[in-house]
Order: sequence, then structure tokens, then C-alpha cells
Amino acid sequence: MDIKSVSKLLKKINRLYELVNELGEASATEKDLLKAYVVDLYDAVISDDEDVAIDLEKAEMLKKLKKQRKLEKKLRKNKEKESMPAAAPVSVVQPEPVVEHATKQTPTVEPVKIEKESAPAVPSALTELFEINKGNEISDKLSQSPIKDLTKSLSINEKIFTMNELFGGNQTEMDNILTALNGLSSFDEAKDVLMRSVATKYNWSDASKAKKAKTFIKHVLRRYN
Repeated sequence: MDIKSVSKLLKKINRLYELVNELGEASATEKDLLKAYVVDLYDAVISDDEDVAIDLEKAEMLKKLKKQRKLEKKLRKNKEKESMPAAAPVSVVQPEPVVEHATKQTPTVEPVKIEKESAPAVPSALTELFEINKGNEISDKLSQSPIKDLTKSLSINEKIFTMNELFGGNQTEMDNILTALNGLSSFDEAKDVLMRSVATKYNWSDASKAKKAKTFIKHVLRRYN
């Protein structure tokens, strides 16, 4: 089991659970994100369990086979003793035929493999949107000033424009995502949340949305500066 990955994923799941518990219900986006975290957690937990299971099965089969052969050897010796002719001065006792016992074969037990659902691959075009180089110019530094609360950082016009362009006009979903991002501790976690949910769902890598998506992602980055 990959302890480090399991620990990291459990923290993510707990944060998402706390958010859903606070809001009182889970949106479709939050359900999809939780499902992806659970799949990753499953992968981390069983990373080397299958090899251990196979080794245990082999050892158990070997043990049964040795026990079976020992029992067959004992039966064969008893049968040979019974088939020996009795000592008599006149009559000759014909030996009983030795009965060959067929070796009982232990059936091979094939390990059951559980087919797990894989998390969807993220398109390279979408990944490139999250590759942000911090500039050294004064104007760049001003635009990278820290933000304490993403839910209050956008003007009314910016919020409406962002909602229509990047969240399919769904204000509730946008508010839930911004609240979730506020509770994260790093941009890497925020990037993971966005790419697994709304960025893929609403196709932010599309040419008509890429520029606005890039601006919004830079805005989110300021939450973790």
C-alpha cells in the first residue's frame, strides 16, 4: 500500500466532505470529484496486495499437496502389508492385487481480479492552461497580489461573465467551486479540483474560452500566494 498517497487522498476526501457537510448537500461536480478521489484511493491501497494474495494462495496449495501425498504414501504401505502371503506349510496364498490409487489433484484457484474504473485522462490542451509563469515586472507583481476570499474577489460584472463563460451559467456550481477552493492549501490542489470538474465539464481548452479560463486560473493562483 502506498502510504504517502493514501494519506494525501484521505486529506482531500476529508476537506471535500467538510465542505459538503457545511453546505448540506453535494452538487454533481462535488460527487464526480469525490468519486475520482475514491478511485485514486483504491489504486493506492491495493498497489501491492495482489502479489501478496497470489503468494499466499501458492503456499496454501503447496501445503495441501504435501499433505495429500503423505496420506497416499501411508495408504500404499498399509495395502502392501495386507497383500503379503500368509506363512503356511502346504497351501500357497496368492497375493492380493495392489490397488493403484489415482492421485487427487488439487484444483488451481485463480485469484479474482476486481475491475476498477479508471479516472478520465486530462487533455494536454487543458493542462497547458494551468502552466503559469510568474512575471517579474511591477505590473505583473501587482496582478499577483494575494486574495483572501475568492467568493468576494470578483466584481459583479466579472462574476456574471465568468459564470456564463466558464460555468455554463450555473451560479450555484460556481459558488460551490469558489468555496471549495477557499478551503484548499495550495494551487496544486486547486488545479486538481478544477481540472477534474468544471474545466473538463465545460471544455475550458476550447479556443473561445481559453483566454478567459487562463485569466480566471491566474486569479485563483493569487489565493495561494
